[in-house]
Amino acid sequence: MTRDTNLREMLHRSAKWYPNNEAVVDELYRYTYAELKEQVQRMAKLLHTRGVRKGDRVALLMYPSVAHVVALFGAFELGAIPSALHLRESPKILAAVLERLSPRVMVYDGALSELADQLRQMAPLVSYGIRAVSEITPDDKIGGPDPVIPRDLADYPLDFEPMPIHSDDVSMIALSSGTTGVPKGIMHTHRTQIESARGGGFVFDANPYSCIVNVSTTAFIGWYNCTLPYLNAAGKIVFMAQWDPKRFLQKLQDERATFAFLVPTVWRMLFRENLDNYDLSSLKKAGYAGEPMDTRTMGLVREKICKTVINIYGTTETGSCSGGTIMFNEDYRDPSKQESVGKPFINADVRVIQPGGALTDEVAPGEEGEVIIRGLSVAEQVWEQPAVARKIFEDGWWRSGDMGTLDADNYLYLRGRIDDMIISGGINVLPSQVEEAVLGHAAVSECVVVGIPDEQWGQRIVAFVVAREAVTPEQLKAHVEATDLSSYKRPREYRLVNELPRGNTNKVSRRMVRTLASQGQWP
Repeated sequence: MTRDTNLREMLHRSAKWYPNNEAVVDELYRYTYAELKEQVQRMAKLLHTRGVRKGDRVALLMYPSVAHVVALFGAFELGAIPSALHLRESPKILAAVLERLSPRVMVYDGALSELADQLRQMAPLVSYGIRAVSEITPDDKIGGPDPVIPRDLADYPLDFEPMPIHSDDVSMIALSSGTTGVPKGIMHTHRTQIESARGGGFVFDANPYSCIVNVSTTAFIGWYNCTLPYLNAAGKIVFMAQWDPKRFLQKLQDERATFAFLVPTVWRMLFRENLDNYDLSSLKKAGYAGEPMDTRTMGLVREKICKTVINIYGTTETGSCSGGTIMFNEDYRDPSKQESVGKPFINADVRVIQPGGALTDEVAPGEEGEVIIRGLSVAEQVWEQPAVARKIFEDGWWRSGDMGTLDADNYLYLRGRIDDMIISGGINVLPSQVEEAVLGHAAVSECVVVGIPDEQWGQRIVAFVVAREAVTPEQLKAHVEATDLSSYKRPREYRLVNELPRGNTNKVSRRMVRTLASQGQWP
Protein backbone atom coordinates (compact mmCIF):
# COMPACT_ATOMS: atom_id res chain seq x y z
CA MET A 1 0.00 0.00 0.00
CA THR A 2 1.37 3.42 -0.98
CA ARG A 3 1.87 5.71 1.99
CA ASP A 4 -0.12 8.94 1.91
CA THR A 5 1.65 12.26 1.98
CA ASN A 6 0.25 15.68 2.72
CA LEU A 7 1.05 19.35 3.20
CA ARG A 8 1.36 19.01 6.97
CA GLU A 9 4.14 16.48 6.52
CA MET A 10 5.78 18.69 3.89
CA LEU A 11 6.47 21.43 6.43
CA HIS A 12 7.34 18.99 9.22
CA ARG A 13 9.97 17.27 7.06
CA SER A 14 11.66 20.53 6.14
CA ALA A 15 11.63 21.62 9.80
CA LYS A 16 13.14 18.31 10.90
CA TRP A 17 16.01 18.20 8.41
CA TYR A 18 16.67 21.91 7.94
CA PRO A 19 15.46 23.56 11.17
CA ASN A 20 17.82 26.52 10.91
CA ASN A 21 17.24 27.30 7.24
CA GLU A 22 15.39 30.53 6.65
CA ALA A 23 11.88 29.65 5.49
CA VAL A 24 9.69 32.73 5.09
CA VAL A 25 10.62 36.41 5.14
CA ASP A 26 8.81 39.73 4.87
CA GLU A 27 9.41 43.27 6.11
CA LEU A 28 8.36 42.34 9.66
CA TYR A 29 9.29 38.71 10.26
CA ARG A 30 12.01 36.25 9.34
CA TYR A 31 11.29 32.67 10.43
CA THR A 32 13.46 29.59 10.22
CA TYR A 33 11.76 26.28 9.47
CA ALA A 34 11.75 25.36 13.16
CA GLU A 35 10.17 28.70 14.04
CA LEU A 36 7.64 28.46 11.22
CA LYS A 37 6.52 25.00 12.28
CA GLU A 38 6.01 26.19 15.86
CA GLN A 39 3.97 29.20 14.76
CA VAL A 40 1.90 27.06 12.41
CA GLN A 41 1.06 24.59 15.18
CA ARG A 42 0.08 27.43 17.48
CA MET A 43 -2.13 28.79 14.70
CA ALA A 44 -3.75 25.37 14.43
CA LYS A 45 -4.57 25.52 18.14
CA LEU A 46 -6.04 29.03 17.76
CA LEU A 47 -8.23 27.88 14.87
CA HIS A 48 -9.27 24.83 16.89
CA THR A 49 -10.42 27.06 19.77
CA ARG A 50 -12.65 28.85 17.24
CA GLY A 51 -14.33 25.59 16.31
CA VAL A 52 -12.33 24.68 13.21
CA ARG A 53 -12.14 20.95 12.62
CA LYS A 54 -10.96 18.74 9.76
CA GLY A 55 -12.85 19.64 6.58
CA ASP A 56 -14.02 23.04 7.81
CA ARG A 57 -13.27 26.02 5.57
CA VAL A 58 -11.07 28.93 6.62
CA ALA A 59 -11.25 32.12 4.54
CA LEU A 60 -8.08 34.18 4.15
CA LEU A 61 -8.47 37.89 3.38
CA MET A 62 -4.77 38.66 3.41
CA TYR A 63 -1.86 40.24 1.60
CA PRO A 64 1.26 38.17 0.84
CA SER A 65 3.12 37.93 4.14
CA VAL A 66 4.64 35.59 6.69
CA ALA A 67 1.38 35.76 8.66
CA HIS A 68 -0.49 34.46 5.62
CA VAL A 69 1.77 31.39 5.43
CA VAL A 70 1.20 30.78 9.14
CA ALA A 71 -2.58 31.00 8.71
CA LEU A 72 -2.59 28.81 5.60
CA PHE A 73 -0.48 26.05 7.08
CA GLY A 74 -2.28 26.36 10.40
CA ALA A 75 -5.38 25.25 8.52
CA PHE A 76 -3.42 22.51 6.75
CA GLU A 77 -2.15 21.31 10.15
CA LEU A 78 -5.73 20.60 11.23
CA GLY A 79 -6.84 19.12 7.93
CA ALA A 80 -9.09 22.17 7.46
CA ILE A 81 -9.62 23.69 3.99
CA PRO A 82 -8.29 27.24 3.51
CA SER A 83 -9.39 29.49 0.67
CA ALA A 84 -7.66 32.77 -0.16
CA LEU A 85 -10.01 35.54 -1.31
CA HIS A 86 -9.29 37.82 -4.26
CA LEU A 87 -8.66 41.26 -2.79
CA ARG A 88 -9.71 43.06 -5.96
CA GLU A 89 -13.23 41.65 -5.97
CA SER A 90 -16.18 43.80 -4.90
CA PRO A 91 -17.68 43.25 -1.43
CA LYS A 92 -20.78 41.84 -3.11
CA ILE A 93 -18.79 39.18 -4.95
CA LEU A 94 -16.68 38.39 -1.87
CA ALA A 95 -19.81 37.97 0.23
CA ALA A 96 -21.22 35.57 -2.38
CA VAL A 97 -17.98 33.59 -2.25
CA LEU A 98 -18.19 33.39 1.54
CA GLU A 99 -21.80 32.23 1.37
CA ARG A 100 -20.74 29.44 -0.97
CA LEU A 101 -17.69 28.45 1.11
CA SER A 102 -19.46 28.80 4.49
CA PRO A 103 -16.14 29.17 6.37
CA ARG A 104 -16.04 28.85 10.14
CA VAL A 105 -13.34 31.54 10.48
CA MET A 106 -12.01 34.41 8.39
CA VAL A 107 -8.39 35.48 8.91
CA TYR A 108 -7.94 39.05 7.68
CA ASP A 109 -5.18 41.62 7.48
CA GLY A 110 -5.67 44.53 9.88
CA ALA A 111 -5.37 46.83 6.88
CA LEU A 112 -8.60 45.22 5.62
CA SER A 113 -10.50 45.34 8.92
CA GLU A 114 -13.33 47.56 7.60
CA LEU A 115 -13.86 45.25 4.64
CA ALA A 116 -13.74 42.23 6.95
CA ASP A 117 -16.41 43.77 9.21
CA GLN A 118 -18.58 44.50 6.18
CA LEU A 119 -18.22 40.96 4.88
CA ARG A 120 -19.05 39.41 8.24
CA GLN A 121 -22.29 41.39 8.25
CA MET A 122 -23.08 40.34 4.68
CA ALA A 123 -22.08 36.69 5.24
CA PRO A 124 -23.22 35.71 8.76
CA LEU A 125 -22.04 32.11 8.28
CA VAL A 126 -18.56 33.38 9.21
CA SER A 127 -18.56 32.81 12.98
CA TYR A 128 -15.17 34.21 14.00
CA GLY A 129 -12.45 36.55 12.87
CA ILE A 130 -8.69 36.48 13.42
CA ARG A 131 -6.64 39.57 12.65
CA ALA A 132 -3.22 39.37 11.00
CA VAL A 133 -0.37 41.85 10.73
CA SER A 134 1.64 42.53 7.59
CA GLU A 135 4.04 45.25 6.50
CA ILE A 136 1.17 47.46 5.34
CA THR A 137 -1.04 47.09 8.44
CA PRO A 138 -1.43 50.59 9.96
CA ASP A 139 -0.39 50.89 13.60
CA ASP A 140 -3.94 51.76 14.64
CA LYS A 141 -5.22 48.56 12.95
CA ILE A 142 -2.92 46.09 14.72
CA GLY A 143 -5.14 45.63 17.76
CA GLY A 144 -8.85 44.93 18.02
CA PRO A 145 -11.40 42.56 19.55
CA ASP A 146 -10.15 39.55 17.57
CA PRO A 147 -6.94 37.60 18.30
CA VAL A 148 -3.95 39.01 16.43
CA ILE A 149 -1.37 36.87 14.67
CA PRO A 150 1.46 36.38 15.12
CA ARG A 151 1.41 38.51 18.30
CA ASP A 152 -1.05 36.36 20.28
CA LEU A 153 0.12 32.93 19.14
CA ALA A 154 2.29 32.56 22.25
CA ASP A 155 -0.98 31.96 24.13
CA TYR A 156 -1.94 28.94 22.00
CA PRO A 157 0.45 25.99 22.35
CA LEU A 158 -0.68 22.92 20.43
CA ASP A 159 -1.72 20.41 23.10
CA PHE A 160 -3.52 17.76 21.02
CA GLU A 161 -2.85 15.56 18.01
CA PRO A 162 -4.66 16.74 14.86
CA MET A 163 -6.73 14.31 12.83
CA PRO A 164 -4.99 12.13 10.20
CA ILE A 165 -4.78 13.56 6.69
CA HIS A 166 -4.92 11.44 3.55
CA SER A 167 -3.57 12.40 0.17
CA ASP A 168 -7.00 12.58 -1.48
CA ASP A 169 -8.49 14.78 1.26
CA VAL A 170 -9.39 18.25 -0.02
CA SER A 171 -6.51 20.55 0.96
CA MET A 172 -7.63 23.94 -0.28
CA ILE A 173 -10.13 25.74 -2.48
CA ALA A 174 -8.49 27.94 -5.11
CA LEU A 175 -10.73 30.63 -6.55
CA SER A 176 -10.70 31.08 -10.32
CA SER A 177 -9.46 34.46 -11.49
CA GLY A 178 -12.36 35.42 -13.74
CA THR A 179 -13.38 39.06 -13.98
CA THR A 180 -17.13 38.56 -14.03
CA GLY A 181 -19.50 36.59 -11.82
CA VAL A 182 -18.67 34.65 -8.68
CA PRO A 183 -15.29 32.87 -8.99
CA LYS A 184 -15.40 29.10 -9.11
CA GLY A 185 -13.90 27.24 -6.14
CA ILE A 186 -11.44 24.72 -7.59
CA MET A 187 -10.88 21.91 -5.09
CA HIS A 188 -7.30 20.72 -4.80
CA THR A 189 -6.24 17.77 -2.69
CA HIS A 190 -3.08 17.22 -0.68
CA ARG A 191 -1.96 14.91 -3.48
CA THR A 192 -2.44 17.44 -6.29
CA GLN A 193 -0.61 20.15 -4.33
CA ILE A 194 2.25 17.84 -3.36
CA GLU A 195 2.60 16.84 -7.01
CA SER A 196 2.63 20.49 -8.05
CA ALA A 197 5.32 21.18 -5.43
CA ARG A 198 7.41 18.30 -6.77
CA GLY A 199 7.02 19.46 -10.35
CA GLY A 200 7.80 23.04 -9.36
CA GLY A 201 10.92 21.97 -7.53
CA PHE A 202 12.15 20.31 -10.69
CA VAL A 203 11.57 23.23 -13.04
CA PHE A 204 12.40 26.07 -10.59
CA ASP A 205 15.55 24.41 -9.19
CA ALA A 206 14.18 24.62 -5.63
CA ASN A 207 16.59 23.26 -3.03
CA PRO A 208 17.67 24.07 0.56
CA TYR A 209 19.97 26.82 -0.72
CA SER A 210 17.57 28.50 -3.16
CA CYS A 211 15.50 31.65 -2.76
CA ILE A 212 12.57 33.26 -4.55
CA VAL A 213 10.92 36.64 -4.07
CA ASN A 214 7.20 35.89 -4.39
CA VAL A 215 5.13 38.86 -5.58
CA SER A 216 1.97 36.91 -6.48
CA THR A 217 -1.27 37.74 -4.72
CA THR A 218 -2.37 35.08 -2.24
CA ALA A 219 -5.43 33.89 -4.19
CA PHE A 220 -3.47 33.43 -7.42
CA ILE A 221 -2.35 29.87 -8.17
CA GLY A 222 1.01 31.45 -8.97
CA TRP A 223 1.42 32.15 -5.25
CA TYR A 224 1.29 28.42 -4.55
CA ASN A 225 3.55 27.63 -7.51
CA CYS A 226 6.17 30.04 -6.16
CA THR A 227 5.84 28.90 -2.53
CA LEU A 228 5.17 25.17 -2.18
CA PRO A 229 8.19 23.96 -4.19
CA TYR A 230 10.49 25.98 -1.92
CA LEU A 231 8.82 24.90 1.33
CA ASN A 232 8.97 21.31 0.11
CA ALA A 233 12.72 21.67 -0.54
CA ALA A 234 13.50 23.79 2.57
CA GLY A 235 14.33 26.85 0.47
CA LYS A 236 13.57 30.50 1.28
CA ILE A 237 10.56 32.53 0.15
CA VAL A 238 10.50 36.32 0.48
CA PHE A 239 7.09 38.01 0.33
CA MET A 240 6.04 41.48 -0.74
CA ALA A 241 2.60 42.68 0.34
CA GLN A 242 2.36 44.99 -2.66
CA TRP A 243 4.17 45.21 -5.96
CA ASP A 244 6.93 47.79 -6.17
CA PRO A 245 9.59 47.35 -8.86
CA LYS A 246 12.39 49.09 -6.95
CA ARG A 247 11.75 47.07 -3.78
CA PHE A 248 11.54 43.88 -5.82
CA LEU A 249 14.94 44.53 -7.37
CA GLN A 250 16.40 45.43 -3.98
CA LYS A 251 15.10 42.19 -2.48
CA LEU A 252 16.49 40.14 -5.36
CA GLN A 253 19.86 41.65 -4.52
CA ASP A 254 19.73 41.64 -0.70
CA GLU A 255 18.19 38.17 -0.26
CA ARG A 256 20.46 36.67 -2.93
CA ALA A 257 17.50 35.29 -4.86
CA THR A 258 18.21 32.41 -7.23
CA PHE A 259 14.98 32.55 -9.26
CA ALA A 260 12.87 35.46 -10.53
CA PHE A 261 9.37 34.71 -11.77
CA LEU A 262 6.84 37.28 -13.06
CA VAL A 263 4.01 37.48 -15.56
CA PRO A 264 5.07 39.25 -18.79
CA THR A 265 3.02 42.35 -17.97
CA VAL A 266 4.98 42.80 -14.74
CA TRP A 267 8.30 42.07 -16.46
CA ARG A 268 7.54 44.95 -18.80
CA MET A 269 6.80 47.19 -15.80
CA LEU A 270 10.11 46.16 -14.23
CA PHE A 271 12.10 47.25 -17.25
CA ARG A 272 10.99 50.83 -16.75
CA GLU A 273 13.56 50.87 -13.91
CA ASN A 274 17.34 51.15 -14.21
CA LEU A 275 18.45 47.60 -13.48
CA ASP A 276 22.12 48.58 -13.66
CA ASN A 277 21.80 49.91 -10.10
CA TYR A 278 21.34 46.40 -8.66
CA ASP A 279 23.53 43.32 -8.24
CA LEU A 280 21.49 40.43 -9.63
CA SER A 281 24.39 38.02 -9.98
CA SER A 282 22.80 35.46 -7.62
CA LEU A 283 20.00 34.76 -10.12
CA LYS A 284 20.36 31.42 -11.86
CA LYS A 285 17.03 31.28 -13.66
CA ALA A 286 14.16 33.54 -14.69
CA GLY A 287 10.65 32.55 -15.67
CA TYR A 288 7.24 33.72 -16.74
CA ALA A 289 3.70 32.44 -17.16
CA GLY A 290 0.15 33.63 -17.55
CA GLU A 291 0.31 35.31 -20.95
CA PRO A 292 2.51 35.44 -24.07
CA MET A 293 5.95 37.06 -23.85
CA ASP A 294 6.88 39.40 -26.67
CA THR A 295 10.34 38.93 -28.16
CA ARG A 296 11.57 42.38 -27.10
CA THR A 297 10.83 41.75 -23.41
CA MET A 298 12.32 38.26 -23.66
CA GLY A 299 15.53 39.83 -24.93
CA LEU A 300 15.60 42.24 -21.98
CA VAL A 301 15.09 39.37 -19.49
CA ARG A 302 18.07 37.51 -20.97
CA GLU A 303 20.23 40.62 -21.09
CA LYS A 304 19.35 42.26 -17.76
CA ILE A 305 18.16 39.41 -15.51
CA CYS A 306 19.45 35.97 -16.42
CA LYS A 307 20.39 34.10 -19.58
CA THR A 308 18.43 31.02 -18.48
CA VAL A 309 14.69 31.55 -19.01
CA ILE A 310 11.73 29.18 -18.73
CA ASN A 311 8.04 29.57 -19.50
CA ILE A 312 5.25 27.53 -17.92
CA TYR A 313 1.63 27.18 -18.91
CA GLY A 314 -0.69 26.15 -16.12
CA THR A 315 -3.82 27.35 -14.37
CA THR A 316 -5.83 27.29 -11.17
CA GLU A 317 -7.48 24.10 -12.38
CA THR A 318 -4.25 22.31 -13.25
CA GLY A 319 -2.28 23.25 -10.14
CA SER A 320 0.30 24.18 -12.78
CA CYS A 321 3.58 22.46 -12.08
CA SER A 322 2.52 18.87 -12.76
CA GLY A 323 -0.33 19.69 -15.10
CA GLY A 324 0.54 21.91 -18.02
CA THR A 325 3.55 22.62 -20.19
CA ILE A 326 7.07 23.99 -19.87
CA MET A 327 9.41 25.66 -22.28
CA PHE A 328 12.96 24.93 -21.12
CA ASN A 329 15.77 27.36 -21.82
CA GLU A 330 17.25 24.95 -24.35
CA ASP A 331 14.00 24.93 -26.30
CA TYR A 332 14.53 28.57 -27.21
CA ARG A 333 17.66 27.72 -29.19
CA ASP A 334 15.36 27.08 -32.14
CA PRO A 335 14.13 30.57 -33.18
CA SER A 336 10.99 29.07 -34.67
CA LYS A 337 9.87 27.96 -31.20
CA GLN A 338 10.03 31.40 -29.56
CA GLU A 339 6.25 31.71 -29.25
CA SER A 340 5.70 28.20 -27.94
CA VAL A 341 4.76 27.30 -24.35
CA GLY A 342 6.64 24.03 -24.77
CA LYS A 343 5.75 20.43 -24.02
CA PRO A 344 3.99 18.73 -21.09
CA PHE A 345 5.49 18.59 -17.61
CA ILE A 346 6.75 15.26 -16.37
CA ASN A 347 3.79 12.86 -16.03
CA ALA A 348 1.43 15.35 -17.72
CA ASP A 349 -0.23 15.22 -21.13
CA VAL A 350 -1.77 17.72 -23.56
CA ARG A 351 -4.09 17.40 -26.54
CA VAL A 352 -5.60 19.87 -28.99
CA ILE A 353 -9.15 18.86 -29.89
CA GLN A 354 -12.14 20.20 -31.77
CA PRO A 355 -13.70 22.89 -29.51
CA GLY A 356 -16.49 21.24 -27.57
CA GLY A 357 -15.65 17.85 -29.05
CA ALA A 358 -14.88 14.51 -27.44
CA LEU A 359 -11.54 13.99 -25.68
CA THR A 360 -10.35 11.92 -28.64
CA ASP A 361 -11.32 14.47 -31.32
CA GLU A 362 -7.73 15.60 -31.84
CA VAL A 363 -6.99 18.02 -34.66
CA ALA A 364 -4.08 17.69 -37.08
CA PRO A 365 -0.69 19.32 -36.34
CA GLY A 366 -0.86 23.03 -37.12
CA GLU A 367 -4.65 23.13 -36.87
CA GLU A 368 -6.23 25.28 -34.16
CA GLY A 369 -8.41 23.71 -31.50
CA GLU A 370 -9.10 23.66 -27.77
CA VAL A 371 -6.26 22.73 -25.44
CA ILE A 372 -7.02 20.04 -22.87
CA ILE A 373 -4.64 18.98 -20.09
CA ARG A 374 -4.14 15.93 -17.90
CA GLY A 375 -1.64 15.57 -15.06
CA LEU A 376 -1.02 14.59 -11.44
CA SER A 377 -1.76 18.10 -10.14
CA VAL A 378 -5.00 18.61 -12.09
CA ALA A 379 -8.10 19.07 -9.92
CA GLU A 380 -11.34 17.16 -10.39
CA GLN A 381 -14.10 19.04 -8.55
CA VAL A 382 -15.58 22.51 -8.07
CA TRP A 383 -16.88 23.47 -4.63
CA GLU A 384 -20.70 23.36 -4.48
CA GLN A 385 -20.88 23.30 -8.31
CA PRO A 386 -20.75 19.66 -9.45
CA ALA A 387 -22.49 20.48 -12.75
CA VAL A 388 -19.73 22.97 -13.59
CA ALA A 389 -17.12 20.36 -12.72
CA ARG A 390 -18.70 17.88 -15.15
CA LYS A 391 -18.33 20.42 -17.97
CA ILE A 392 -14.65 21.19 -17.44
CA PHE A 393 -13.25 17.96 -15.92
CA GLU A 394 -13.61 14.63 -17.69
CA ASP A 395 -11.73 11.38 -17.16
CA GLY A 396 -8.73 13.18 -15.65
CA TRP A 397 -8.65 15.87 -18.37
CA TRP A 398 -9.37 19.57 -17.99
CA ARG A 399 -10.99 21.52 -20.84
CA SER A 400 -9.11 24.81 -20.82
CA GLY A 401 -11.14 27.06 -23.12
CA ASP A 402 -7.77 28.10 -24.61
CA MET A 403 -7.21 27.89 -28.32
CA GLY A 404 -3.91 26.39 -29.40
CA THR A 405 -1.96 24.39 -31.95
CA LEU A 406 0.67 21.66 -31.83
CA ASP A 407 3.42 21.87 -34.43
CA ALA A 408 5.08 18.94 -36.17
CA ASP A 409 7.55 18.67 -33.26
CA ASN A 410 4.75 18.58 -30.67
CA TYR A 411 5.42 22.06 -29.29
CA LEU A 412 2.26 23.77 -28.03
CA TYR A 413 1.33 27.31 -29.11
CA LEU A 414 -1.48 29.26 -27.45
CA ARG A 415 -3.70 31.38 -29.68
CA GLY A 416 -5.88 33.07 -27.07
CA ARG A 417 -9.14 32.29 -25.36
CA ILE A 418 -11.99 30.90 -27.39
CA ASP A 419 -14.11 33.84 -26.22
CA ASP A 420 -11.30 36.35 -27.02
CA MET A 421 -11.54 35.61 -30.74
CA ILE A 422 -12.11 38.74 -32.83
CA ILE A 423 -14.41 38.24 -35.80
CA SER A 424 -13.80 41.11 -38.21
CA GLY A 425 -15.40 41.01 -41.66
CA GLY A 426 -16.29 37.38 -41.07
CA ILE A 427 -12.63 36.39 -40.49
CA ASN A 428 -11.33 35.05 -37.16
CA VAL A 429 -8.41 36.98 -35.67
CA LEU A 430 -6.66 35.97 -32.46
CA PRO A 431 -5.23 39.04 -30.68
CA SER A 432 -1.89 37.58 -29.58
CA GLN A 433 -0.25 37.88 -33.02
CA VAL A 434 -1.45 41.48 -33.36
CA GLU A 435 -0.11 42.40 -29.92
CA GLU A 436 3.26 40.87 -30.76
CA ALA A 437 3.53 43.15 -33.79
CA VAL A 438 2.61 46.29 -31.83
CA LEU A 439 4.94 45.43 -28.94
CA GLY A 440 7.80 45.28 -31.40
CA HIS A 441 7.86 49.08 -31.47
CA ALA A 442 10.56 50.35 -29.11
CA ALA A 443 8.26 52.99 -27.60
CA VAL A 444 5.56 50.48 -26.56
CA SER A 445 5.55 49.22 -22.99
CA GLU A 446 2.23 47.35 -22.96
CA CYS A 447 -0.46 46.54 -25.49
CA VAL A 448 -3.78 44.74 -25.55
CA VAL A 449 -5.86 44.19 -28.70
CA VAL A 450 -9.62 43.61 -28.63
CA GLY A 451 -12.58 43.65 -30.97
CA ILE A 452 -15.01 46.58 -30.56
CA PRO A 453 -18.54 46.34 -32.07
CA ASP A 454 -18.62 47.86 -35.54
CA GLU A 455 -21.59 48.20 -37.91
CA GLN A 456 -19.53 47.55 -41.03
CA TRP A 457 -17.06 44.90 -39.86
CA GLY A 458 -18.94 43.27 -36.98
CA GLN A 459 -15.89 43.91 -34.80
CA ARG A 460 -13.22 46.55 -35.30
CA ILE A 461 -9.68 45.63 -34.24
CA VAL A 462 -8.43 48.21 -31.73
CA ALA A 463 -5.02 48.33 -30.03
CA PHE A 464 -4.77 49.94 -26.58
CA VAL A 465 -1.19 51.00 -25.98
CA VAL A 466 0.83 52.14 -22.96
CA ALA A 467 3.98 53.91 -24.20
CA ARG A 468 7.30 54.34 -22.42
CA GLU A 469 8.14 57.33 -24.60
CA ALA A 470 6.38 59.69 -27.00
CA VAL A 471 4.76 57.97 -29.96
CA THR A 472 1.77 58.70 -32.17
CA PRO A 473 -0.93 56.39 -33.52
CA GLU A 474 0.37 57.13 -37.02
CA GLN A 475 3.85 55.92 -36.05
CA LEU A 476 2.40 52.73 -34.56
CA LYS A 477 0.36 52.15 -37.70
CA ALA A 478 3.44 52.56 -39.90
CA HIS A 479 5.42 50.18 -37.71
CA VAL A 480 2.79 47.42 -37.88
CA GLU A 481 2.38 47.86 -41.64
CA ALA A 482 6.12 47.21 -41.98
CA THR A 483 5.81 43.82 -40.22
CA ASP A 484 4.68 40.50 -41.68
CA LEU A 485 1.26 40.79 -40.03
CA SER A 486 -1.49 40.22 -42.58
CA SER A 487 -3.41 43.36 -43.48
CA TYR A 488 -6.76 42.00 -42.26
CA LYS A 489 -5.23 41.45 -38.79
CA ARG A 490 -3.89 44.99 -38.39
CA PRO A 491 -5.58 47.31 -35.89
CA ARG A 492 -7.97 49.82 -37.41
CA GLU A 493 -7.36 52.13 -34.47
CA TYR A 494 -4.61 52.80 -31.92
CA ARG A 495 -5.56 54.31 -28.58
CA LEU A 496 -2.81 55.57 -26.25
CA VAL A 497 -3.65 55.12 -22.55
CA ASN A 498 -1.81 55.70 -19.27
CA GLU A 499 -2.55 52.23 -17.92
CA LEU A 500 -4.53 49.10 -18.68
CA PRO A 501 -7.16 47.57 -16.39
CA ARG A 502 -6.00 44.47 -14.53
CA GLY A 503 -7.72 41.48 -13.05
CA ASN A 504 -7.20 39.59 -9.80
CA THR A 505 -3.83 38.18 -10.81
CA ASN A 506 -2.39 41.56 -11.90
CA LYS A 507 -2.51 40.52 -15.54
CA VAL A 508 -4.08 42.89 -18.04
CA SER A 509 -7.76 41.97 -18.33
CA ARG A 510 -8.72 41.76 -21.99
CA ARG A 511 -12.33 41.22 -20.97
CA MET A 512 -12.42 44.43 -18.93
CA VAL A 513 -10.80 46.37 -21.79
CA ARG A 514 -13.35 45.01 -24.26
CA THR A 515 -16.33 45.66 -21.99
CA LEU A 516 -15.36 49.17 -20.93
CA ALA A 517 -14.37 50.27 -24.43
CA SER A 518 -17.49 48.78 -26.03
CA GLN A 519 -19.66 50.64 -23.55
CA GLY A 520 -17.79 53.90 -24.16
CA GLN A 521 -16.68 54.07 -20.50
CA TRP A 522 -12.93 53.97 -21.27
CA PRO A 523 -10.47 55.31 -22.12
